[in-house]
Amino acid sequence: MVNRTLYCGSPAVAATEWFRRAGSPVAVSRDWPQFRDRQVIATYRGRTAIALACRLLGIGAGDEVLVPAYNCGSEIDPLLHLGASLAGYNVTREGAVDFKDLAARKTSRTKAVYVIHYFGWEQPMADLRKWCDQHGVMLIEDCALSLFSEGQTGAIGQVSDAAIFSLPKTLGFHHGGLLSLSKSHEVKVLALEPPPADTFRREIRTSVRAAAFRALESVGLYGAALSAKQSLGRKPSTTDDGSFPPMPDSYYFDPARHENRSMHPQALLAAGGADWEKIREARRNNYVRLAQALGGVGRVKPLFPKLPERVCPLSLPLVVGDRDRFVEALLRRGIGAYPWWAGYHQKSLSWSHFPDACWLKNNVVTLPIHQQLNGRHLSYISEIVAQFA
Repeated sequence: MVNRTLYCGSPAVAATEWFRRAGSPVAVSRDWPQFRDRQVIATYRGRTAIALACRLLGIGAGDEVLVPAYNCGSEIDPLLHLGASLAGYNVTREGAVDFKDLAARKTSRTKAVYVIHYFGWEQPMADLRKWCDQHGVMLIEDCALSLFSEGQTGAIGQVSDAAIFSLPKTLGFHHGGLLSLSKSHEVKVLALEPPPADTFRREIRTSVRAAAFRALESVGLYGAALSAKQSLGRKPSTTDDGSFPPMPDSYYFDPARHENRSMHPQALLAAGGADWEKIREARRNNYVRLAQALGGVGRVKPLFPKLPERVCPLSLPLVVGDRDRFVEALLRRGIGAYPWWAGYHQKSLSWSHFPDACWLKNNVVTLPIHQQLNGRHLSYISEIVAQFA
């Protein structure tokens, strides 16, 4: 009997499409609204951009950076690598900066505030910018989950001293980070090392694999095979003893591979050809359709019940009881469910002091709503979720 399970995972650019885009040299800084009137530097990874931002802003040993307790870990490791000390501030269970807690944690050593826009939803940037200016503190925006998204201040990434973006999460590339600097921090000459020698091969391998997956999906032969493979040997993302499971080793900053490296030029050209307005529209439509289909289903609850205008959602984050069981069930049916940021950076914050962030790490799962999904995918996802929620 033919297996009709669909693979509904992350976006990836098929090889032929990747090469086609690479032939269209469009400058991302001209066409993407978050980069207007900003200097943009293309880097190997988002974490490369973070480390570079700190160097250019003069953040290093002896400096303190206020960071959100709800984090992946890969974004704070470059700060530690450069010798900065971290002070965590609370993020509510609704994914919002706890501004009062943030302000209370400032010390004489605080040099910067690091803020993350979760899943495309903007944090209160006008208030944060005002507070930072009043206290002589720099502001760094992590927009890795918010490419093409807008909020109350316009395109996300416009009001900070430095903003960091990631191409893999939204466009499906294997690599690629963008550092956006305000005019007050522009650099005239910056020499970065080329990306690792295997970058282009890895990029094309990712694209070819994506094309093969789609071909298998069209005849119903792919989903369960991959999802079962993903599930084998999978460690639980939460524990019953109150401990904090570590984040994957690959999330840590690797100076040999990540530091001071540029993006592959072909990838930069390919990114420039992305139609950001169509991508945002597709993601918004998919988010609304899937959220509506899951309304009132079992124990799942959207982390963000409303989708504001011009937000480009990265995924559909849900609060789910018994998350590991839920994720396993969806993976085995070809759905790219992900226990979002379930691991903990082991040498950063005192996690027991941040119960709200831990609650998010232990209960949030994301469902795909990316631009390559269609109505058939979304109907299948909602059907399976309803069975296991």
